Amino acid sequence: MRPPNLLTRPWLLSGAAGALVTAAIELALGGGFRSVLTGWSGALLGTIALPLSLQLGLLVGAVLFGLRVRAVVLGATKLVWSGTVGRITLTVRALPVAMSAAIGPWRAPVFLRCWLAGLVSACCGAALVGTAWLLASGPFGRGLALAGTAFLLYKLWPRRVPFTTSTGWLLFALPRMPEPARTEFRISPLATSAREAVMSGELDRAAEVTDRIAALHPDSDAALTCRVAVLEARGDYAAAVLMLLNRMSQAELAPREMSYRLAGLAGLGFAAVEAEQLPAEDLLPVARKAMHDATALGYPEFELAGTRGLLALLDGDPDEAVRLAATGAEHGNTALSRADDYATIARAHMARHDNAAARQALAEAERLAPWWPRVVETRERLSVT
Repeated sequence: MRPPNLLTRPWLLSGAAGALVTAAIELALGGGFRSVLTGWSGALLGTIALPLSLQLGLLVGAVLFGLRVRAVVLGATKLVWSGTVGRITLTVRALPVAMSAAIGPWRAPVFLRCWLAGLVSACCGAALVGTAWLLASGPFGRGLALAGTAFLLYKLWPRRVPFTTSTGWLLFALPRMPEPARTEFRISPLATSAREAVMSGELDRAAEVTDRIAALHPDSDAALTCRVAVLEARGDYAAAVLMLLNRMSQAELAPREMSYRLAGLAGLGFAAVEAEQLPAEDLLPVARKAMHDATALGYPEFELAGTRGLLALLDGDPDEAVRLAATGAEHGNTALSRADDYATIARAHMARHDNAAARQALAEAERLAPWWPRVVETRERLSVT
């Protein structure tokens, strides 16, 4: 499957349609080029403000109805600051035009809590659009109202792809979710608990929760992904790879879930080859294809920058490895992924015989997750060197 063409993506089409309608209305009302530009500036504000209002509403709904907020990203482009506020990973980026959040079920009833949070999000978006129409007395206001309406309709379209779940999906698709996806969603609080234990390095507790999931739902995807996460956190990449390959050969997965599985297989495969746990000649072609297929199924390519950096290191290109892993660390929103990328950067500098730069990268990795296997192994290698 080819990645979707940028020119046919719904958000771009809705924005272009809003701009054309804005221009047509201003010209029909007797306005000139200046009125069209003013209308377009209002439309631009609408395309920024509407998604922000929906995300803010989702955060408010999550707090009100007991969902788990794992991470919040404020802004876009260059990383300014990242840290934890309570149990939330907060990331601030340079351009303040966007906001995203990682939100998930934390306790039962999971369906009702998520649906109510989606309802709050939709109400915030509708309130913004309604206010814009009430104030749409000039070109700027009309442009804002038209663009906000177009984007609200798009966001109410039920859509769930890698790293994106629309408000419409929460409102209209979630209540009608079929089995076995319904069971997977219902047990997601346990899976979240296991993943958070991995993130904090509490691997025994993570294994304990994973065993509970496996006892209740032995064939669930949640049990598999938690097992794989614990194996990776313990540095047992070969077992994790074989477990993933075995399950993928047995089950039909939806494109979204398959893209996550393939991306995980690629990263684990490269780590297994690097650690000499599995033969490179057998696994590298499989892992390369998994990475390609993940992006073909909609997995964002920039989210794989760190994985591609590790592959460049395995291919003997440390300069490219540094560039790609630095991009991964720049855009990563979890401590473990960023620590892993800094470990790759440190190893790439070692391959370039620049141990001073390697120590700087390793210090960043150790600040984030000193216990992570690739960080520990990098420290040992650098100490020997």
